[in-house]
Amino acid sequence: MPLVRSGASDSTLGGGSKLPRPVRWGHVSHSVSRHGVGTSRLVVYSPVSSDRERFRAWLSGAFAPVGLGAGLVGWLLCVAAGLLPEGAALGFAIVGSAIGVFLWWRARPLRGRVATVWSSRSVLRPSRDDDEREEMIMELSLLMQQATDDLRHGQISRSVYERVWMAVYEETYALADGDQPSKSQQ
Repeated sequence: MPLVRSGASDSTLGGGSKLPRPVRWGHVSHSVSRHGVGTSRLVVYSPVSSDRERFRAWLSGAFAPVGLGAGLVGWLLCVAAGLLPEGAALGFAIVGSAIGVFLWWRARPLRGRVATVWSSRSVLRPSRDDDEREEMIMELSLLMQQATDDLRHGQISRSVYERVWMAVYEETYALADGDQPSKSQQ
């Protein structure tokens, strides 16, 4: 079955029902510094891990930015309510640290089975190798997102999806080790 969609609308693709929530296969992030360096990071969770393990890994990764923002807002509310700023900051630091350590500990079973690959490239000094690595990261992430969408819309079976996921996982490991991309992915 092809992983490319036809022109049907998103809500009724193929007449299949949507899954209740997306599968957590991993994530991709992109950032650009003010000095012209673009960084991309692809994280692919192990396909043999449970949904609970992947959720804990996602929660552990999302906690830092969300926790900092929520802690700052909570601290401002406590200070506005008349509490001592130092005491409120200490309380939020203790509670936030405890929650962060707990989430980090719960995500440890999956941590050793995560394939991660980075790409950093400079706009001022472009490199062909860096550009190819960036392109592979984009291709792999788009392939996983397309497969996830196709699974949610009933266009592919779970077994086909898991084969695509395993191939992307293995290719990500190969990229992380510095190996050249396989001919099947080019």
